[in-house]
Amino acid sequence: AVVIAGIGYGMIRSQRTTVEVQAAAATAAATNKAEAPSPESLLKLDAMELEVGYGLVSLVDTHQGGDLLERISAIRRQTAADMGVIMPPVRIRDNLQLPAHEYRLKIKGAIVARGQTIPGQLLAIDSGISSGPLDGTPAKEPAFGLDAWWIDPSQKTRAETMNYTVVDPTSVLATHMTEVVKTFSAELLSRQEVTELVAQLKTKAPKLVEEVLPTVVKTADLHRVLQNLLRERIPIRDMETIVETLADWMPKTKDTDVLTEYVRNGLRRSICQLHAHTGENGKPRIVCITLDPSLEDFINGYIDRTAAGTSLTMPAATATSVADQIVRGLQQVTAAGHHPVVLASPTVRAVVRQIIEPVMPSAAVLGYNEIVQGVEVESLALITHLPIKPSAAASHRTPQESAA
Repeated sequence: AVVIAGIGYGMIRSQRTTVEVQAAAATAAATNKAEAPSPESLLKLDAMELEVGYGLVSLVDTHQGGDLLERISAIRRQTAADMGVIMPPVRIRDNLQLPAHEYRLKIKGAIVARGQTIPGQLLAIDSGISSGPLDGTPAKEPAFGLDAWWIDPSQKTRAETMNYTVVDPTSVLATHMTEVVKTFSAELLSRQEVTELVAQLKTKAPKLVEEVLPTVVKTADLHRVLQNLLRERIPIRDMETIVETLADWMPKTKDTDVLTEYVRNGLRRSICQLHAHTGENGKPRIVCITLDPSLEDFINGYIDRTAAGTSLTMPAATATSVADQIVRGLQQVTAAGHHPVVLASPTVRAVVRQIIEPVMPSAAVLGYNEIVQGVEVESLALITHLPIKPSAAASHRTPQESAA
């Protein structure tokens, strides 16, 4: 009886264990099925993404003393204060395929910048006034491409005495990210964010928004004008002036480029403040180069203005020649330690910017109407019209020019 009872107890226990195992397996399968991403969730695209090598995880991990997350929060606040746009959240991922100390910045899934930073070391940046090399690893500062050295922290005092700018590895990455945000702010500004900016303006100027938006000024047109401003790093904080200017001129023209020029004129005080520095007499001064009227007339001859918008019909060889002349003049401005600025007539300002952007994207092109009273202008060079060689012109001539 005892043996039979033991066998029966063992069979019952075995059946109970089998049932429990099957139940656990079913629960695990259900959990895995629930955690599997849906196809819809895979379609989500992050506006900004930072991929880091495994050697840079310590910059992100707060338990290891990393403060990159705090720096990103500070960048978002600074961008809002300087540019008037909200920097989107940044998704940070570790990528084992990257070298240990390399990182990549993506915008909407596309790689737009990459760089290198080394935890535990400092980057000594040569701004052009250093007095000699350092004992370290030669490198390039990723944000501006300046010559630099990765050095041991014990050499910081020596590097500073030799006129190097010494920064920590997190600052290297944060500065690069800030420049990327400023460069691609026009792409980061979505239609939804424009709607939110309008909602904020409505709390400040409700009558203006009710009268103008969207009856006179469409959200799509406002979006394009704001993007044009951000492409040249013009802050859009003064939304009230921007909307008022568009309301005045939109009934007269639908050309977004022309409307942008009117808005720039309304923001001329802010634009001057961006590029002016205090002169020896204490007054604000803009150091720049100017264009000869003959060159402006030459450029204006290639501008085609229609109801659909403004376009440039200049041949590639001619545009390259003009850009080279302007860049050579701007080298005098940068050699004097100033930001490259070109001063041109309002009719050709936008086109001049379009011509030199591929060669010197950091250069600013201002119109004469954007210089406010009280700001002095110092021109270091006058760019005259120098036609390109006939052989080069013939090889790049358009069919319309050949017929003419």
